[in-house]
Amino acid sequence: MKHLVFILILLVFTTSCKKKHSITIQAQDYITGDGSAYANMPFSVIQSLPGGGKIKTVYEGVLDESGHASFDLKMHRNWVYVLSVSQPDNICYGSAVIHYLDNESSNFVPIDYLKCGYLDIKSKNLNCENSSDEFRFRFFYTDNPDIYVYKGFGTLNEWHDQAIYGCMDFSNDEPYYRDLPVGDYTVEWEVIRQSGTTINAETFSISEQDTLTYLIEY
Repeated sequence: MKHLVFILILLVFTTSCKKKHSITIQAQDYITGDGSAYANMPFSVIQSLPGGGKIKTVYEGVLDESGHASFDLKMHRNWVYVLSVSQPDNICYGSAVIHYLDNESSNFVPIDYLKCGYLDIKSKNLNCENSSDEFRFRFFYTDNPDIYVYKGFGTLNEWHDQAIYGCMDFSNDEPYYRDLPVGDYTVEWEVIRQSGTTINAETFSISEQDTLTYLIEY
């Protein structure tokens, strides 16, 4: 009888330490909200003891045609659960997803992403005064600079010390295309000449799989 009571207590204790929670994954394009780029991408959940050890895959699946999945998972209260989602090709914003699940409640895991376009940015000094002309530029994702900022010749807060000097013309150079997230960008530039300093800004858009050559004439 004592053994039976002990077993019942152990079962109750074990059950109370492992609760079922719902997990929802939704991939979504940052611009359109569409998740189809992640269609059929595999994912898994790995379980481990706090501090590591006893690592085991406890769930595997694939996202549906809309980049969505929803499932229930029993999780120990003090154990660690890591969700891993594979990344498709041609994604330039939104890295491979490694997400630590909350084992105290349900989880919603959004995957914001942007596909790639290709940019080559060039410059040409149309109004050169002399070899002391200075040109600096920077560009960034207009809606959210955290997505992409080019800092080579400037930052968002102040102009970088780097500059292009003199009567330079890079308009006919061999193209050099960067893989960048699609969307709208703002480019700003500063020109310092003996006649004065000017600052300008324009916007341009990068489309999926398109190659854009953007020329700054100053």
